[in-house]
Amino acid sequence: MDDRTAIKEANARFYEALSSQNLEAMDAIWMHEPWARCVHPGWQILKGWESIRQSWSSIFKNAEYLKIQISNITIQMGSDIAWVVCTENIASAHEADYQTATALATNIFHKVKGTWLLAHHHASPVAVSAPIQASDSIQ
Repeated sequence: MDDRTAIKEANARFYEALSSQNLEAMDAIWMHEPWARCVHPGWQILKGWESIRQSWSSIFKNAEYLKIQISNITIQMGSDIAWVVCTENIASAHEADYQTATALATNIFHKVKGTWLLAHHHASPVAVSAPIQASDSIQ
């Protein structure tokens, strides 16, 4: 399999692990390094695999339903590093509270012994604003 396909599949495995709330699958896709980083929408930066893993564990315990569908995927790559930029379309539920959100994400992968592993995930919420109407403009 070529690297572009491998990166696309690694990114898909990350979102499958997230949607299925599978911590063991997260363990398999992430680099277990102190320099790994993660920024969830609205959170401070998490440093190191142990903090990142704990955040996923907490998220999974607090969501009865979680589904992430990605769109607008772009992949850039070098010999042993690649980044994926995409839109996350998020649906979640907890105690009958159903929510949807959209985030923009950057996932950075590092190739280690032939395997692409996630080293950095950063997702930021997409701000929703109403379009400016002609009657709203300053005169």
